[in-house]
Amino acid sequence: MNTADLGTDILRDVSRSFYLTLRLLPSEFRAPLSLGYLLARLSDTIADAGTLELPRRQDLLDRFGAILRVEVQNREERLFASDLPGELEESGLERGEWDLVLRAADCFEWLRSMDGKFSAQIRKVVKIITEGQAWDLRRFEGESVVRLSKDEELETYAYQVAGSVGEFWTEIGFLCSAEGFSRENQSTLRQWGANYGKGLQLVNILRDVPEDLARGRCYLPGGDSVEVEVLANELPRWQHRARELLADGFRYTAALRGSRLRMSTGLPALLGGRTLDQLAVASWLDLENRVKVSRKVVKVSLLGSYARSVPWLPGSWIGEYRRACQKAAI
Repeated sequence: MNTADLGTDILRDVSRSFYLTLRLLPSEFRAPLSLGYLLARLSDTIADAGTLELPRRQDLLDRFGAILRVEVQNREERLFASDLPGELEESGLERGEWDLVLRAADCFEWLRSMDGKFSAQIRKVVKIITEGQAWDLRRFEGESVVRLSKDEELETYAYQVAGSVGEFWTEIGFLCSAEGFSRENQSTLRQWGANYGKGLQLVNILRDVPEDLARGRCYLPGGDSVEVEVLANELPRWQHRARELLADGFRYTAALRGSRLRMSTGLPALLGGRTLDQLAVASWLDLENRVKVSRKVVKVSLLGSYARSVPWLPGSWIGEYRRACQKAAI
């Protein structure tokens, strides 16, 4: 089995931003985090295969989840991996996603060959993510636009598909370097990591409101109305909530030991904060045209992450945490 290109070429093709984050990490972190991402992206590809009938997507997700729950299941893995390309062939997947689908068997084999302490955490987090994706398919089933009714629904979903990743990052960190990972205790860091992941997911949801509406989904909780004026009034409240959660991302980063760890972990929080700044002044038309940070902002954020992570340059992650708290309080 050759897994080298799974963690490089395949990973880069399905997520350039996450690939960049992983390249900044110490080498011992990369394999379990790369595989965890690839498996989560594989389940996401299944869930988002819009041209495939909903019952088929639900069945594929159920089969995928069942495989992850049992450590020794070679036959089911092979069957699922061989069936998947045929199921998704007409789904209009991008090249990177299709290449990942074709390598599903290699991903499962990589998981089985990995140290048990890492594979257990990968199985755990991908199971939670898959459950969130399956809930998403069920919750938004129907012909018309479906809107979430309660805040708890959005908070739970954000935890399942992203907050759990913050916990996973923490567990892998302590497995790789134990006391050398953080100055904070593991329980506190897990909570901050969960909030961090939820904050990043809320940023994505707030950025994609018009696109999700076109797909029959409205993640902003409230009544049945999906009129633009009604939804626009809800945006500031959830932008505020996203800032609160991202603030814990800065606090999480500040607690880590090692410049490379802090730089890679804090970069998504910086980019998330920059995106929220743009969303705060964006019109609905801007949202329809898709708000995203420019390449220049990405480069500036990368330099900013470096400056906040090394001890000999001005700036700190705690300072970023305080600024995030101030913005959240406005």
